[in-house]
Amino acid sequence: MQSPKRRGKRRVSTNGSLSRIPVRLNVLMGIVVLMLGALGWRLATLQITDSAKYKTAVTSAESSVEQVNVQRGMIYDSTGQALVANKGSQAITYTKPKSITESEMYAIANNVGKYLTVDTKQLSTPNYATYYIQDPKRAKRVVEASGTTAAPGTDAYVNALRGYVEKHKKRFPLTDLQKNKAMIYQKMANSYALSTVYLKETDVTQQEIADIGERQSKMPGVKVGIYYTRDYPQGDAIKSLVGGTSTSKSGLPEDSVNSLLTQGYSRDDVVGTSYLEKQYESTLKGTKARVEVTTDKDGNTKETTQYKGQAGDNLTLTINAKFQNDVQDILEKNIPGGNTTGAYAVVINPKTGGIYATAGVNRDYETGKLTADALSTVNQANVVGSVVKPAMITTGFMNGAITPENNTITDQPISVAGTPTKSSWWNRNGSGNMPLTADTALMMSSNTYVMQVMLRLGGLNYFPGMSLGALPTSVYQTMRDGFARFGLGVKTGIDLPGEITGIKGSTTREHIGNALDESFGQYDTYTTMQLAQYVATIANGGYRVRPHIVQSIQSRDTANKVTTTTIPTEVLGTVGWTKDERDLIWKGMNEVVHSSSGYATGTHLKDVKPEVSAKTGTAETTTNGATTVTSSLISFVPDSDVALAVVIPGTDDADENVNQAIGSQIYAAFWKDVQDAGSANK
Repeated sequence: MQSPKRRGKRRVSTNGSLSRIPVRLNVLMGIVVLMLGALGWRLATLQITDSAKYKTAVTSAESSVEQVNVQRGMIYDSTGQALVANKGSQAITYTKPKSITESEMYAIANNVGKYLTVDTKQLSTPNYATYYIQDPKRAKRVVEASGTTAAPGTDAYVNALRGYVEKHKKRFPLTDLQKNKAMIYQKMANSYALSTVYLKETDVTQQEIADIGERQSKMPGVKVGIYYTRDYPQGDAIKSLVGGTSTSKSGLPEDSVNSLLTQGYSRDDVVGTSYLEKQYESTLKGTKARVEVTTDKDGNTKETTQYKGQAGDNLTLTINAKFQNDVQDILEKNIPGGNTTGAYAVVINPKTGGIYATAGVNRDYETGKLTADALSTVNQANVVGSVVKPAMITTGFMNGAITPENNTITDQPISVAGTPTKSSWWNRNGSGNMPLTADTALMMSSNTYVMQVMLRLGGLNYFPGMSLGALPTSVYQTMRDGFARFGLGVKTGIDLPGEITGIKGSTTREHIGNALDESFGQYDTYTTMQLAQYVATIANGGYRVRPHIVQSIQSRDTANKVTTTTIPTEVLGTVGWTKDERDLIWKGMNEVVHSSSGYATGTHLKDVKPEVSAKTGTAETTTNGATTVTSSLISFVPDSDVALAVVIPGTDDADENVNQAIGSQIYAAFWKDVQDAGSANK
């Protein structure tokens, strides 16, 4: 009785399941219909609504924008003479397409190599190997020799073959013609997509130009172009000031290649590598032209210029080329022999900071060889001796150690505990003790006058045998702050790279005795450019102006309209002295040259016309184990547009007046080359 009941229940359950199947199928079919509808709607959208957008995308994928180099800006001297120009020569270029295989580049390189001969000295071993295995027959020889089991076409296969050729290069020789093609292949392979590189930039023959020009359609990306190099119409000597540029062969400088690449440069672009070329790179480089290259389905190309490009802006310098060359020649002709290590000079307009000339010559004291180096005036520093005394006396004025009304101090040898006796050059043993005023101390170049001013800055008065234990080390900073008002010991701000501040000696208690040396220029070091800024500050009445080489920048817009931007005079600070204080400094520097006293140190300049004021300096040094001196000079024509600084390190005592000989000749050249002497004081 129970069994049939159980069977009846199972039948009811089965019949219920069967009844639910059509419902599920209906749901599934509904979902499918909805999905097909959505797919159809999307397809219609793509074909109708978004058709234009995707057609544009396809067209865009078939076109690319190439950048074409332009000329760098030119550099002129203050009279308008071209110092740095551009010389164009025909070249063969290659612009790498967006997508190209190594085998395609290999074919193009082989084709180009039939008609173009390049220098193969820079063919690298990895590229030699890469080129070698591109040929199937050569690759087979490498496979047999290496025994590699890597599958052909895989990265492992290529790396195995290339690595084997690199290690066994002599077993897989290339002919000279093949090496030529390999070098062309290397240049192509090492370029970036859409970037233009030079396959050959110099000495391209007319036959090569004709052969390549006729076959450009069969050499995708290869063209006849122009390669610009820097040219120096006034001679190469100016390169020691304006600096140099890279070449397509040297590539971007290694120390800045990554940053330049992020700025949009190509690896073989020409960029400034030193001095003005580097400092004004963004101004001189210009803006590359942009050309859209469109390729149709048949491989035909069409070029459309999007932007013609803009040549770099031109620089006009404050430098007078003739005067610059004459100053350089004066230094080279007058530099002493012996242990002299160089001669440097800067001529400046004290009112504007414009540099008329900055010249330098380095000397190898062992061989006597001279090397022109105009930038030694900003990147070499020396102890300069007594030329710092006008700044030291001014520091005394500014801090109340002396005043224009009360500045008499007795010159006497300075003997303090723990340091050697120090004296003026004409009063070694004390027999010449005499009271000196500030201007007379400058005229006679009294060392002990400024040493006693230094002691007063530290709150002490000199007496023989005194200790410096109570002299605060802060006296160093007081002196350096005073010197910095004129530009000594700080960067001048000149628009040239690589400027240094010089070396500052230790100011610890153990070195307190050197504060005496600091007061008369025998401790810290200064550049010749700092001395030029310093004397300009004295000459113009107390304004520290920033020296500059560039006078103006000329740029052209797309309508070829020229805009000139003049570099303004920039005042970096003021001395803050009174007219009486300034007049005493001027009076002392005038007496250096024109006093009838036998103690005047600058009388070799007395015949210079118009009359000049000056301060000489001799700093004791050691060169090559011998006792030497640095002979220095600062000088200016009062109320005029010219001042100068001269430094000659490593001279013998007999040559200590070479500073004045050089200064006299520089003034003569200035009135001949730059200004008429009659325009002075106007």
